[in-house]
Amino acid sequence: MEIIQIAGFLGSGKTTAILSITKRLMEKGYKVSIIVNEIGDIAIDGKVMEVSGIKVKEVLGGCICCELAINLSQTIKIIRDEYKPDIAIIEPTGLASPSQIRESINMLNRVNFKPIITLVDIQLMDEFLNDEQIRGIITRQIKDADVLAINKIDVVEDKLLLKYEQILKSLNPSAKLVKISALKNIGIDELITVLGV
Repeated sequence: MEIIQIAGFLGSGKTTAILSITKRLMEKGYKVSIIVNEIGDIAIDGKVMEVSGIKVKEVLGGCICCELAINLSQTIKIIRDEYKPDIAIIEPTGLASPSQIRESINMLNRVNFKPIITLVDIQLMDEFLNDEQIRGIITRQIKDADVLAINKIDVVEDKLLLKYEQILKSLNPSAKLVKISALKNIGIDELITVLGV
């Protein structure tokens, strides 16, 4: 089973991107499961995905990279053994550290990690990078990424896009940059190709 982790801060478009990627993968004949982590009691993203007819296994409570690492591993085992998907997509909380999530489940048998994707909301970059509380989390997610998916490119000017491409490259020079609009399905095929699926 291949594991795709899509990180990103709240509002970056993770759920929309996951739905777009999942639909495209299913069109290609892959069986896909999605693991959603939510902080709090109401799993809004899980409901959205259930309405779309996609199987969702929710891990409720705290951050999966910390408190629920054991439960995440158990969830992955259950999905792997019961649903037998080709691909499982993990949507961690916006506070999660992608590298810690990878480490917490890296020892499982019969799972292979695809490159870590961090989704970056191009509209909110200034706000996030200027907020001391958020900046550290965003920077860690950017540095943990193998692929930086710059989302919402359809609503920003090319000049601003170029500025943030340079900032992202300075924070993580080894990451592959992919420009997408999850909402309009722009760049989704390229993102899937970069993942090697």
